[in-house]
Amino acid sequence: MPQFDLLCIGEVNVDLILSGVRELPRFGGEVLAAGVGMHVGGCTANVATFAARLGLTAALCARVGNDDFGDFLVAELQKAGVCTDLVARDEDLATGITVSISGPEDRAFVTYLGTIDSLTAADAPAELLGSARHIHVGSYFLQRKLQPDLGAVLARARELGVTTSLDTGYDPYEQWDNGVWDVLPHVDVFMPNEVEVAALTGESDPVAGAEKLAHTVRQVALKLGGKGAVLVGTGEQHAVSAFPVEVVDTTCCGDAFNAGFLTARLAGMDDAEALRWGAAVGAIIAGGSGTSAHRLSVHAVREMLARRSGNRG
Repeated sequence: MPQFDLLCIGEVNVDLILSGVRELPRFGGEVLAAGVGMHVGGCTANVATFAARLGLTAALCARVGNDDFGDFLVAELQKAGVCTDLVARDEDLATGITVSISGPEDRAFVTYLGTIDSLTAADAPAELLGSARHIHVGSYFLQRKLQPDLGAVLARARELGVTTSLDTGYDPYEQWDNGVWDVLPHVDVFMPNEVEVAALTGESDPVAGAEKLAHTVRQVALKLGGKGAVLVGTGEQHAVSAFPVEVVDTTCCGDAFNAGFLTARLAGMDDAEALRWGAAVGAIIAGGSGTSAHRLSVHAVREMLARRSGNRG
């Protein structure tokens, strides 16, 4: 029997979040932030953290440095209920860090990679893959050492009866390939946003881009920010509008959507309900600063869903 509901393979780093920034600074200039916080970061680690808050047994396979930032990350992940047995300590590389500059509508990032791109296929052997019901891989374009073998890793996972999902994240090198099209056939749910879909497919209409991707991957859960989300594939298309919330910080909303969607799927919910769960979890996180994982619970999601339906029973 699998040990984990969800195994997340990818990166973890320190997120230094500057919130309430009205515009990006220019070189030689300065702008002010309304708030600051230090949190566990990295798209993959965020999904594991949010999923743990939603009641899944979640583990993270990643690398950190043997330094103070690494100590901070491991301790915070454990507090969140994420299994850190698979988080390796690297003696040669420093822990990665991302500075997030977040405004009311969007955000920008500056990242020092460090251990972020140090994971390899050797860190995810077959016996590890078989320990989970579902495997999620995040930040594909940052995982340069994992990229060449990721297709084989996911293919092996599916042979073992494990379902898979992938979120590429933004490509900081803006090449938008690096073998990702060879990986997608081994993915059950691909979870990009509209910017990533446009860059990957060349389609200006994100839904048309998702439909093109659905010829290669089983399903595409397309995140459209304030416009909601669309699920494309398996002959049906579902859409959900964004939940109305006062947006405080959009930094981790996409990761929150991923966790909500996967939690619903692993609970046996259908496609439409999983999409609603993803949007609801994203909205909850958008209403707070940083990861806001403390705001998240199954009860909070059900309350958000009930407010939309007008039925609190």
